[in-house]
Amino acid sequence: EKEGRPVGLLDLDVHFGTGALALDLEPGRGLTDAIENPSRIDGLFIERAMVKATEKLAVLSAEAPINSPIITDGSAFYQLQEEIRAAFEMTIIDLPRPMLVQYPHLITDVQVAIVATELTLAAARDTIRLLSWLKSNAPQTKVYVVANKVHPGSTLEISRKDFEGTIERSIDYQIVFDQKLAAQAAKLGKTFVEAGKGSKTIAPIGELAVKLAGAATEDAAAAANGKPQSLLERLGLGAKKPGT
Repeated sequence: EKEGRPVGLLDLDVHFGTGALALDLEPGRGLTDAIENPSRIDGLFIERAMVKATEKLAVLSAEAPINSPIITDGSAFYQLQEEIRAAFEMTIIDLPRPMLVQYPHLITDVQVAIVATELTLAAARDTIRLLSWLKSNAPQTKVYVVANKVHPGSTLEISRKDFEGTIERSIDYQIVFDQKLAAQAAKLGKTFVEAGKGSKTIAPIGELAVKLAGAATEDAAAAANGKPQSLLERLGLGAKKPGT
């Protein structure tokens, strides 16, 4: 919102997604229609199916009945990615772990991946597995590790230091658990950031958003100049001298 970038949010947790719910929106049938009829997916479909949250943010989410399993080869999801990417400056995909396992091709063109975790033993195990998978299957993707719901001043299941030692890399951002703010955001039907303006709790989220917006700005500038960016440039690393 601050950067003025049109953003499309695709929530691929088809049965239990919270993308629309967190923004106090009705999800509509767009996503389930797309899964059932992939041939319908085009620019006009995206325009009609996506629900506008603000002037800059549109959401494609679903609350499919839990007695209706997903029956698709994943082509619908890939088509949605392509059409949303064409319609918005930035595309954000909420990709649950089971979807990553079933449809690994969805990460092929993803520029930045955020691995959201908690400081628990199970989360450490899964973070190691996800980081390894991303390194092998999406080496072009810049990865940030974000520790969420970190309880301040309490005994953690795993300390940050031990967690980082276990996953063999640093946590990039840590978001403190704020029960009062979380409850207020839920009651207002607003995002955590919007409900907590001025709160130190949301600072890491804002910093991460600036990083993501910066990556989009670089891509947009390159496209406007008609100059294709190298992989290093797209990841914000720039050109490097030999041997560095």
